[in-house]
Amino acid sequence: MELTNKAAYIKGLMEGMKIDETTDQGKVLKAMAELMEEMAKAIEDVTVLADETVDVVDSISDDLSDLEDDFYNEFYGDDDDDEDYDYDPDDDTLYECVCPTCGETIVMDDKMVESGSIECPNCGESLEFDFSEDEDEE
Repeated sequence: MELTNKAAYIKGLMEGMKIDETTDQGKVLKAMAELMEEMAKAIEDVTVLADETVDVVDSISDDLSDLEDDFYNEFYGDDDDDEDYDYDPDDDTLYECVCPTCGETIVMDDKMVESGSIECPNCGESLEFDFSEDEDEE
């Protein structure tokens, strides 16, 4: 039974019992029955709004998924070739560098080092890498 039906049932019981609404107890019971009826209606309204909100959120989520699929397919292609490639984290060489300004250790990969310079993520200092001496030794 829904809350509104239960509240109406209780109100009907009170009317059937012929409670004297001029007494203090009768006034309290009548006020409680009216309050329950109003609360039941308010809860029913909130439930309807919540259900509608869930439907809207689901629709937005579906639309966002479609947009994400379109975006990633457009910029990264719709290749299923990735399934044939087994990624091995040991293939990546990582380098550590200590920032002379803040003293924090920065971990970099090959691409970051090859770019010649990076910005320290901790303090923003521009760090440059010069490998010209290393190339002369080879």
